[in-house]
Amino acid sequence: MKQYFYIATLLLLLASCAGGRQAATETESPYRRKPIVEVTASELKADSALIEATTQMLLGHREEAIERYRRLLKDSATYSPAHYELGRAYLSMGWVDSALVHTRQACHLDEDNVWYRILLTRVYEMKQDPKNLLATWEDIVKRNPDVLNYYYDLSNAYLTTGNVPGSIEVLDRVERRYGVTEEVSLQKHKLWMAINKPEKARRELERLAEAMPNEVRYNAILAESYMSEKNYAKALTYYQRILAAQPNDENIHIALASCYNAMGNLQAAYNHLRLGVLNRSVDGKHRLQYLTEFMKDQKFFAAYNRECYLLADTVAAQCTEDDGHHFPYGLLLAAQERYAEAAKQFTLHLEHDKSQYAIWEALLMCESQLPDHRDQLLEHALAATELFPLHLRPYLILAATYLELGDCKQALLYINRGLMVAPSDATVNEINHKIKETCHED
Repeated sequence: MKQYFYIATLLLLLASCAGGRQAATETESPYRRKPIVEVTASELKADSALIEATTQMLLGHREEAIERYRRLLKDSATYSPAHYELGRAYLSMGWVDSALVHTRQACHLDEDNVWYRILLTRVYEMKQDPKNLLATWEDIVKRNPDVLNYYYDLSNAYLTTGNVPGSIEVLDRVERRYGVTEEVSLQKHKLWMAINKPEKARRELERLAEAMPNEVRYNAILAESYMSEKNYAKALTYYQRILAAQPNDENIHIALASCYNAMGNLQAAYNHLRLGVLNRSVDGKHRLQYLTEFMKDQKFFAAYNRECYLLADTVAAQCTEDDGHHFPYGLLLAAQERYAEAAKQFTLHLEHDKSQYAIWEALLMCESQLPDHRDQLLEHALAATELFPLHLRPYLILAATYLELGDCKQALLYINRGLMVAPSDATVNEINHKIKETCHED
């Protein structure tokens, strides 16, 4: 089973290498001859017989075609096109050994005809003969060193035999001849990863990034790779390359902020964070989310929480109603204990979307800190219980608020509903005990 998955992986890689290319020789004729002064009568007769036999083959009359090829070879045993076509016919019928005999003979009679050798590789594939398959492709490449696609075919041949290092070595030849290219480097990257050589795989991306300095995606992949390994200095090198190419992209500033923050350079982290969140080409929701993520870091928060809160106010002031910024801005306001402002932001969000329970709970928590918001608190808590009857906190807030107002009946109503949702919750039982004490005293 392990071997099956290994071979399946290699075949997928093979398909990715082969896809999208056309054979360099597809317009050539498999019957090409060396220049001659004149055509003899026997050659004309053989050509005519070949056409008739091949026509029968195209019409689906394989037995008739094979018989014609055989008669032709009785009269012209050294006529290589007939051996080639007969080899193709036998191969199409699965008669691999017979196909091999005639294809080899065609190659022997015309050593310079690459089509004959390509057919021979197909025969060796069918015979599962990797040694001769590779030898034939190597011979094709040697005879046709300027045809790029033959190198790819040779690389694929090594791959189908499970020889991944051999496949990579052929691609190395391509690079030595044509230089670093995206197609070859990415294929080598996949192959190194397939045999669990991540360092060599990454080296392919590094060489590609060096060869294509204005193509930022490879620098980005490398930077993220080094970030995941906590090699921040190396990651910084690639982030700075991206910055040089795209200085106004907010993503690179946010990435640099993360890198500098991980390195302990909080000032540089804040400087890039500021450039990222003040970029008005990004919607306010995401800019505020960037801020929120950074402020989860204790050291960064301790050093720059005031500046970040001011940035949040600046971003919010730039936003329109369609920016989806109310919830993340409300969270930042709540973190500053600006509960009335936060409650307003959550309320504005709920005017457009009531489907997320987390926003209802954030609103209730803020309003519970504001004594002059009891009416709104009761209204919103009741609405939350109707929309989300299996969430406990709205019942607790209703019960506790009605208890403060001295309405034991309503307090008992909602704490009993809370007990149905979470009968063993400590807070439910505590509030229930207080309600019963108060009602008993009354």
